[in-house]
Amino acid sequence: MRRAITKQKLIEHLDQDLGRELQAILLYLWCRSMAFGIRGHELREILEPEIHAEVKHVEFLADKIIAMGGTPSFSVPPWKRPTTLREMLEYALSIEREAVKAYTERVDEANELGETALQVKLEELITDETEHMELLQRLVKGLSPEM
Repeated sequence: MRRAITKQKLIEHLDQDLGRELQAILLYLWCRSMAFGIRGHELREILEPEIHAEVKHVEFLADKIIAMGGTPSFSVPPWKRPTTLREMLEYALSIEREAVKAYTERVDEANELGETALQVKLEELITDETEHMELLQRLVKGLSPEM
């Protein structure tokens, strides 16, 4: 069943997506700061490019919201501050899963409104977020139980 999407509703959803991207950036910065030891050093190296990718997503979303006549709120949803390596990676994984789900919904909304360029770009974001998700899945899988 198709839902009736309006341009304004799509802008609101994109703004929520922007908030989730900001949430991911803050989480990744938190994890980089709080991860210790050799595994922490490895995590810092892994997260550095992820942070930059998320910043690019924020830039795109903010620009698109403005281009569509909206104003980005830059509101960040509440987020946890995990303390163990396992908690950090599992929480980051959950955020990436949410992003893939949300962007998949956004593709349908853009398609419904005939926003082809936005639809294509959102599909690229799905690819990026899926790659982030798969990386995090591999990292979580490789952890020993005590981590």
